[in-house]
Order: sequence, then structure tokens, then C-alpha cells
Amino acid sequence: MKRLKSKIMPACMVLLLLGAANAASDIDADTATDIKIKVLTYPPNDLCKDATEIGDVTNLPFNTTGARFGGRGLCMVSPNIWYCYTAPCTGDVTVSLAGSSYDTMLAAYRGCECFPTQSNFIACNDDFGGTYQSQVTFAATRGRQYLIEVGGYGSEQGRGLLTVECEGDVQPPAPKDDCSNARPVGDVTDLPFDTTNATFDGRGLCMRSPNIWFCYTASCTGDVTVSLLGSAYDTMLAAYNGCECHPTQNDLIACNDDFGAGYQSQITFAAISGHQYLIEVGGYATQTGQGVLNIICEGTVVREKPDLGDAPDRTNNAGQIMRAYAQPWVAARFPTVFDDASGNGPFGPAHVNDQLVAYLGRSITAETEADLGPDEDGVNNIDPGANLPNRDEGDDGVAMPLVLPDCGWATIDYEVTVVEPGAELWANVWLDFNRDGDWDDNVDCAAGTAREWAVRNQYLFNLAEGQTTITTPAFLSAHPEGSHEQIWMRITLSEQPWRGGSNPGQRGNAGSGPQSKYQIGETEDYFFIPDTTGGQDCPLCKDENDDGVIDIQDLIVHITEWLATCQ
Repeated sequence: MKRLKSKIMPACMVLLLLGAANAASDIDADTATDIKIKVLTYPPNDLCKDATEIGDVTNLPFNTTGARFGGRGLCMVSPNIWYCYTAPCTGDVTVSLAGSSYDTMLAAYRGCECFPTQSNFIACNDDFGGTYQSQVTFAATRGRQYLIEVGGYGSEQGRGLLTVECEGDVQPPAPKDDCSNARPVGDVTDLPFDTTNATFDGRGLCMRSPNIWFCYTASCTGDVTVSLLGSAYDTMLAAYNGCECHPTQNDLIACNDDFGAGYQSQITFAAISGHQYLIEVGGYATQTGQGVLNIICEGTVVREKPDLGDAPDRTNNAGQIMRAYAQPWVAARFPTVFDDASGNGPFGPAHVNDQLVAYLGRSITAETEADLGPDEDGVNNIDPGANLPNRDEGDDGVAMPLVLPDCGWATIDYEVTVVEPGAELWANVWLDFNRDGDWDDNVDCAAGTAREWAVRNQYLFNLAEGQTTITTPAFLSAHPEGSHEQIWMRITLSEQPWRGGSNPGQRGNAGSGPQSKYQIGETEDYFFIPDTTGGQDCPLCKDENDDGVIDIQDLIVHITEWLATCQ
């Protein structure tokens, strides 16, 4: 899975720079010439998230001079640097700082997530074998990653040498051909593949040869035929329910070695439209080679995926006022239903999706209207008569829980599935911060204005086929005192920017869609309790240079650190 992050300056940095501009206006030319900015430089792997990726190494030079401390202090609190080690064998790994020029400290952790916790901690060492240099040894598994932290005793820093050696069952590092990197596909004809340099992974339920994986989304409800006929070697083929790794015996649908009179494989199984199936391609015994993959679904093809939201809406076909929040009761004015028979709007965002191009998350269910008509998942998105919203089972694009600090800066991670690469896409997010049942308002905070139209036309382009996780630009969130704990949120992905909705200026318009409908994409609505206490790690007023005074010198230090770290 790919991951994209918006190239945005941190929110606190923007405010500091604005403050700098104001402060600069009060500094005369003579004073300005006396301000000298010293650009600070740090080792490239000074931060845990920038850990240098390594395998076995011998006397790899490093230098912790000028590094900063980062982490939870489970082994050291000195200036430190980080390495992410991928074990090339299953056996004992020895990490040594022998030959370094200063009094070192060394730690190892399971995994390369930042920052490691006590449960990830493996070993810590200060002095090894009568010297002031460090060494640790731990059991490793081939292909797994381990975080290595290098620092010094007390606050010592300096130059050193890193040696990492694995002794055990050594095999070549696995390429990115494993199950977790299964290629997403639909119906395909003569799709070329090559297992020549592949490695084996999985439970060996059908084959133990070098293998590759595909995640197939069924285009119809009917019989799916998967064929390797025409391949240049003796193949094997398996299919499993779902695309979770690694599938079990209960997931296995079919396995085939030779089909008909040839040495190539073919299987047929019953599929359900929109469901996913894992396809494993390998060879007889240890055979590898080049081949072609064909997948065809014969049944009732479902290409159209019209989509709407599922937030409560008082303009519905039942003529019922729906509730946004209870205790106290708040009426819902979220635009969800596209056509309430009045012809007046606001019109809920409706996505035609005659041909799937891109959508949120990993699934999308088809519905012709939010509150009536046929619906692929068996129930309408909202039931106004029973006051039941939030019933679309295809809402899976946003990573929960969300941290939305009160009058603090926040971002949202969401996932987009691209079926047809090359489309230009726009994402928009609305949050009912004041809990009044619409997304039309703004809330004043000390740091600025928290706008309920929180993410505004984030432009997405050149997204590759498959799933991509994206982070929104930062926005101010708010939760006025006495407001409901839960909050309604809408995220819309479409082929055009939001241009003010169908009924500009009318209450309940925010989050609406064009009367001509969106042609592609998806709208997802969420009702949840946010974490409102996070986001306090970016103080605006901080004594950066520890001189006991908060002034422009602190801004200069902050700017130079940001330039050295982020540019």
C-alpha cells in the first residue's frame, strides 16, 4: 500500500512565521544586521522516523555529534540515532559498536515503529567486555525488522562504527512479491506475469513453489474462471475467499496443477459481485517462469455503483424530521437525500459511477437513493420513519479513531482505491463542530477559526492503481463547551472540486452535491466520539534556546531547526 502526505508546513510553524513578520517590522536596520542565524545540521537518521535501513553491515561509520535525543528513554536519554535492520537469516543477531571513539550505549527493539514501547524492547547495553563500547545479541527471524538505537553514556556523543551480523539460516531477502503486496485486479485478459525471481510465502495449502499474488474483486455474481493457459512453464493455481494474508484452509476455494491435457492451470468458482478473492500463482515443485493470467466472470455483471451518504436528513421522501443528536434533541439538516420529490434541494451528493474509477476505502455499495429504492447491502442508507441513519455498510475509508483536539490542529488519514489510474480527484471533509445538525458554521478559537468545511478541495492526482492512504492538510478543530460528545462527519471524493453546493446560503447546504450529480467517487458519513485531548505537542510559545525568556531568538532557533530537519 502506498502512502501520501500533503506537503504542508506545520500549523505551528505558519503561526510562528507570521509572528516573525510582525516582529520584524519593529526591528530597525541596525538591529537586524546583528541577528545571525546559525543553521543547525543533524545526522540523517537523527529522528526515529528517518531510521537508516540496513542489513548485515561491517564497521559502518556513524557520528552522533549534533544529534538530538528522541524516544521513550527505555535505554538511554543521550543524543541518539536510529537504524531499521531487516534480518537476512533466522538465528542470532549480534549488534556491536566495537571500535567507536566514545562511551556508547546501544538498544534493540522488535519492529521499526516509532517510538518503540516497553513491549517492543529486546536488549540494552552500555559497556561490553571490559570496554566502553556496547554490544547486544538477540534471536531474529528472517525478513523481520528490528529497530537499533545508538547513543552514548550520559550525554556523550561522537564518531563510531556499527557492525551487525546474523548467524543462522541465511536466505536472500524476499522481494516485494508476498501476499501482503497482492496486486489488485478485476477481469483481465492475457495479463503478463513472471515468477522467475519470486520467493515462496504462505501456508503451502496448494503449492510451495515461488509464488505471486493477486487480489481479485468480482465484477459479477456468477462463475469466475481463472486461467493460466498460454503460460510458458508448468504452473499451479489457487483461489481463496477474501484478500487477508495469509489465507487458511477454511479460506481455500480451489487448487489446480494441470488443466485438461496441458501443464497449465485453471479453476472455476462461484463469486459474489463486489467480493474479493485472493489468487495465488506458482509452479509445480520449484518451477518458475513467465505466464499470462486471464480472469473472467460470467453472470450478472454489476459495473454501476451509484452512491450516496447516510447522515440523517430532514428533507427526505418520508417527510419525517430526523434527529442529529439526542439529549438534548437536535434536528438534522445534513444534505443526504438527492431527490426528496420537492425539487428544491439541498441535493445530497450522488455519485453516478457508471464505471468504477475511484472510491473511498476498500468497498463501495450501490444505492439509487439514500432513503428508498434498491440497495446493494440490503437496507437503505437512512430510514427516516424509524429515525435510523448511518446504515451504509460500505463506509470504510477513514482510519478511526480520530484525534480532533479542542481548538487544536488535526489531520485525517483516509484510503482511496483507484481502479482506473490517471483520474483527477478532489476530497472534501465537513465536521459539525458546534453540534447544531449542519455543516454550515465556523467556531472561533484562540489560534484562529475552526471551519466546519474542514478539508477544502484537496487535489489528488497521479494515484497509482490500488489502495493509497492519504493525509489531509491540517485544520483547526473545535468542541464548544456543553456540546454533544459525538459528532457527524462527511468525506466526499469526486471528480470535481466543491463549488458551494446546490443551495448556497441556505442552511443545510454545506456538504451537498451538484444537481447534475458527481460522475465518479463516493461519499461516506461517520458518527463517532473523537479524541479531543490530543494535539498538544506543538506549543506556540516555547523557550527554544533555554535562556529563560520567550522572544524572537526562540523563533530563530525554531526556524533554523525546521529548515535543517524539513528541507
